[in-house]
Parts: sequence; C-alpha cells; structure tokens
Amino acid sequence: VRDHDGQKMSKSKGNVIDPLDIVDGISLEALVAKRTTGLMQPQLAPAIEKATRKQFPKGIEAYGTDALRFTFAALATHSRDIRFDLARVAGYRNFCNKLWNAARYVLMATADADGGSAHAIELSAADRWIRSRCSFAAAEAARAFDEYRFDLAAQALYEFTWYEFCDWYLELSKPVLKSDSATAAARRGTRQTLLAVLEALLRLLHPLMPFITE
Repeated sequence: VRDHDGQKMSKSKGNVIDPLDIVDGISLEALVAKRTTGLMQPQLAPAIEKATRKQFPKGIEAYGTDALRFTFAALATHSRDIRFDLARVAGYRNFCNKLWNAARYVLMATADADGGSAHAIELSAADRWIRSRCSFAAAEAARAFDEYRFDLAAQALYEFTWYEFCDWYLELSKPVLKSDSATAAARRGTRQTLLAVLEALLRLLHPLMPFITE
C-alpha cells in the first residue's frame, strides 16, 4: 500500500494511516503523536511531524466505515500496488450521502401510495428503462463478485447508482408524481419502480456498504 505520493507506507517513513482514524477521525496533535512515537529512527521525528502537519493541517475527518470499505473494494485490482489517497475516501463518502438522499426521496415519494398488486399500474418508458438498467447492473455485479473482482462490482454499482438512478431516473420520476395529468396507474407504476430499484440497489451494495444499506 502506497501513500498519495506513491511512497510505500511504512512506520519508519511516518506515512502510515490507521484505518480506524479514517473511520472515526483524529485530531492533528493525536495524529502527530501516533506517527512519531516508537520510531526505529527517532531522529526522523521532526521531519515526519513537519510532513504530517503539512498534509493534514486539520487532522483527518471522520469518513465512516462504508466509505472506507467501498474505497478498498474499488482499489482491489490485479495490481500488486495500491495508491491510497484520502480524496478517494471523501468521494465515496459523498456517494454514501447520495445514496442516503436518494433513499429519503424514494421513501417520501411513496409514503402515501395506494397500491398493491390489486391495483392497475402503468409503466412509463423511464420506468421500463431503469428496471432494465438495474437488471444489467445486477448481472454485472454478480459476475464480478463471482470472479472476486470487487473493483468491477464497485464500479458497476457506483455508475448505475449515481449516473442512471440518481441523476436521471429520480429526476424523471418527479414530473409523473407531481403532475395532475398523470394517471393514478402511472403514478403507481413510478412509485413501485422507485421502491423496486431502491431495494435491489441496497441488496447489491450491501456486501460493500453494510451499514448505510441496512
């Protein structure tokens, strides 16, 4: 595992990051103390402290377990080296937030739904499209999991969640649910599609992000 500059992480270099400090966060002073304690070459402590203060002027934020797990899944390529950068973790924390907000929208949009199998539903082109894309993403993720290619599974689910479900379908669903001209069957079709895709997505992401998906 290498740091953001491509240097191998080692205690002697003082560039190791404790995963728990990424999950829970750590103050700058505590981080400096951790990196400069018990060094095999104590004379390196001033340089390590200087580099640490420059790289982490405010310490390390709390990014949470799911963001860290997803980062390592996304980095799990066939390469022998992993270049670890906290910017990737920050990006996947944003992904967690995106998923959380999407789930809130779906649950709010379907809270007052009438409906069940006894009621007629009408699927729009957007409904059929997102269901198809969800099935495709699920197949890609399943194949990647079978081959232990967690990086490919993470990529497939990330791209479907962000670019297709959140950026497109959630926006396409709003006019249907808010329009007075949409039929009750069309609104039911959209609500059922929202719930079906969200549930499938949470199940698919669960091995990589167990806490937020639960």
